[in-house]
Amino acid sequence: MNNMSSKSFCNPMNRTIRLKMLALLLMAHFAVPIGMKAEKGAERLKSKPRSKPAPQQEEKKTETPKGDEEKPFDEVVKEMEVLKGLFTFYRKAEDNRILMEILPEQLDKTFLFAATVDQSVGERGFYAAQMGGSFPFSFRKVGKNVQWIIQNPTFTAASGTPAARATARSFPNGILASAKVKAKPHLERKSLLLDVSDLLVGDLPGFANALKEIYKPSEYSFDKNNSSVASVKTFPENVLLELWLHYTTANPKTQSATLPDERSVPMIVKYEFSSLKETGYKPRTADDRVGFFLNVQEDFTSDHPSSPYVRYLHRWQLEKADPAAKLSPPKQPVVFWLENTIPIEYREWMRTGVLLWNKAFEKIGFKDAIVVKQMPDEADWDPADTRYNTIRWFAGVDATFAIGPSRANPFTGQIYDADIGFSEGIIRSVRRSGEEFVAPVIPPPSPQPRSSLPSWWSHDGGGYCDYADGLAQQAAFGISVLEARGALSPAVEEKLMRQFIVEVTAHEVGHTLGLRHNFRASTILKPEELNDVSKTESIGQSASVMDYNPIIIAAKGERQGDFVPVTLGPYDYWAIEYAYKPFEGDEKADLAKIASRAADPMLPYATDEDTLGTFSPNAIDPLDNQFDASSDPLAYFRRRFEIVSELWTSMESRLAKPGEGYQVLRRALSRGLNEYYNGLLTSSKFIAGVYHHRDHVGDPNGRVPYEPVPADKQREALDLLRNFAFKEDNFQLAPSLLNKLAIERLPTLDGIGGLRNTQRIDYPWHDSVLNLQRAALNRLFNPVTLSRIQDNELRFAPDEKPFTMADLFSGLDNAIWSELDSSAAKISSLRRNLQREHLKQLVRLLLRSAGTTAPEDATTLARASLTAIQAKIHDVLNAAKVTDPISNAHLQETDDRITTALQARMQKAIE
Repeated sequence: MNNMSSKSFCNPMNRTIRLKMLALLLMAHFAVPIGMKAEKGAERLKSKPRSKPAPQQEEKKTETPKGDEEKPFDEVVKEMEVLKGLFTFYRKAEDNRILMEILPEQLDKTFLFAATVDQSVGERGFYAAQMGGSFPFSFRKVGKNVQWIIQNPTFTAASGTPAARATARSFPNGILASAKVKAKPHLERKSLLLDVSDLLVGDLPGFANALKEIYKPSEYSFDKNNSSVASVKTFPENVLLELWLHYTTANPKTQSATLPDERSVPMIVKYEFSSLKETGYKPRTADDRVGFFLNVQEDFTSDHPSSPYVRYLHRWQLEKADPAAKLSPPKQPVVFWLENTIPIEYREWMRTGVLLWNKAFEKIGFKDAIVVKQMPDEADWDPADTRYNTIRWFAGVDATFAIGPSRANPFTGQIYDADIGFSEGIIRSVRRSGEEFVAPVIPPPSPQPRSSLPSWWSHDGGGYCDYADGLAQQAAFGISVLEARGALSPAVEEKLMRQFIVEVTAHEVGHTLGLRHNFRASTILKPEELNDVSKTESIGQSASVMDYNPIIIAAKGERQGDFVPVTLGPYDYWAIEYAYKPFEGDEKADLAKIASRAADPMLPYATDEDTLGTFSPNAIDPLDNQFDASSDPLAYFRRRFEIVSELWTSMESRLAKPGEGYQVLRRALSRGLNEYYNGLLTSSKFIAGVYHHRDHVGDPNGRVPYEPVPADKQREALDLLRNFAFKEDNFQLAPSLLNKLAIERLPTLDGIGGLRNTQRIDYPWHDSVLNLQRAALNRLFNPVTLSRIQDNELRFAPDEKPFTMADLFSGLDNAIWSELDSSAAKISSLRRNLQREHLKQLVRLLLRSAGTTAPEDATTLARASLTAIQAKIHDVLNAAKVTDPISNAHLQETDDRITTALQARMQKAIE
């Protein structure tokens, strides 16, 4: 399953988070232990009166054959292969039967479960080599059955206290499955024997519901008859089982690009049972000024603390081999294995990305804290084994992501396993043609159908991460620009791809070290410093590789620097120091001292819940973004728009080469439009923006939590929107170019279905431009945005002139209806579309639909805007300035719409 992400979940937590869990559904499904109904049925059969025999016949006495559960242990496992390890298994290959022995001391003992998807569908969020979820569990004997219990570690209290008894009663564990005991207890060991299929062969991951979701309206169900435990590997501290799961539907209604027959969906998953070892690990408490994945528990031991929550960082157990040495190797380094599926040409670049983090560990006294090894082609170990941390390579027809999930002890936060996944599509997508079938400027949906999966499937280092996909789109744009300039030599292209892979690898490894996203990190350099190699290679192009850092493209004629960060940033060093630095004295005081540096301008931090995917009106800070750069994002995006304009102007003659299809032009146009979308929506955050800080009281140079964006900066953002979103000059393309934006005509894996389902095979330029403009207006006129503008007016000092809603309304009126103030004889079709959309926004505010939270002042200003626009329309029509028939009709219709809206508002006010 994409960061299924720890996005990873290069997530992450982002597009944040995203899971509606079905743990309760699973519990309900398995609430009645398997086998109990059969037992009761047998009892009823045993008590049924016998038929009276015929008098002339002697009654025959027959012996009821013994079931396995009544046979001696050794008799049942006789002639079976014995596999000893954490649990002992008995296997009979010809019967495909695997039995599991549970010792008395293993009952009611906590173990860890982990799932990995080994083989999957290869599309729509179901991919191979993906880490699944994990949870603590135990086995409990109930009568002649053994229940598989999923434990609930979220709620705690000190052992032996009244609070512990109350907590255990208040928050139950769950029953995942139950198995009937298959033999009498062992004579000496007193152990129990189970058929492992009774426990595991079922739809534990909830894939049937997920398949229904992605292949709607097909109804898939779990096929137990064709599912089995295929193999088991045992080790002293863990057991790895391979399961073949099968899902079916009798009537497939949705075509798959990867399945040979949609009626059959086979999958292979690996389940692991492992011991919960005591390692001497000391948990480290969290601080909101530094971003890490966390274990969060509610502790009911006492009601005296101000907060009942205990929050531990997710981190590895790193201890110096020589505590007295200033620089010492760790007792046990974090070892990553490069899977033998990774293309050879990318392995060294990935190794470089992993080892970047050693610089941060060296600063706190660890030498070679992270080690990279190559998995041999003939390796006999399994990447799903939690004793091995791996970087894996997988394929999917629509997979364009990388993901960095990890597993942590649910009680302490100690990370014990990590498996990074790279889809080959992130490399291929740099030159992909997928945009040809996608509606322009519509953000792609999440690739994971995770809403139908149980809660435990989410990763311990959970969160959504689509950095690799977004960065691939950025790289594709960069390649188009460089190619149009004639500057894409093989060396330059290799440099871009190398830095791309190193950056994505470092980002995903950061997740596996416990770090969350940092979407404020890209603000440490000035715009003019982004291509200054002397700064980017020493300080870093960004404060952190955990940001969604963009591909930096120099303006035409300027020297090109690094495309992405090539080293860790200051925040990365700081975060590693907080999580991993060894302390001899008062750890709490030392940690507080480290975290108190949060106001340092080189240590900015904001994460998924601050950014909310960048474009949400609830994301208040305009510096917390994805794929922006520099301390002045407005200046950065202004330069970016100029590069887009350069591309669109030159690409017709520079990108279309003899013998190639015209699709390259369509791709380049869409890439530029996506840059516009990101830049304009991000820039709009400055309007009603509030800078947010995490500083604590007493921090050196500490700042207050909220600081309104200066009014002049908000006006600058509005001017940028007026000049780049609402001016038609930016979207005037040459007719010759519009006639060359061809779609791919050759079939893909779904035949020509994609072509047939495309509403327009020519480029829908009007719709594309309007989608972009509508998105900007939606954010500006969102009730949350308008309410914050109103509240911000109170946050300015008395001697400051605030940015007001009146500034916003008048600024947009003048920009969007500028033809009414000039002697223009015609209003272009692109402008007419924009004006209609603006009109709809004003009318919605005026009529105040039920439940709206927009301020009343916004309604007042909308009425004023409509009245002023209508007055100008009357002047223009009366003066007969507009001679174009469609433009004239447009203004007359607009006049009618305004009149109707004002009358409806008046009627509504009377009612």
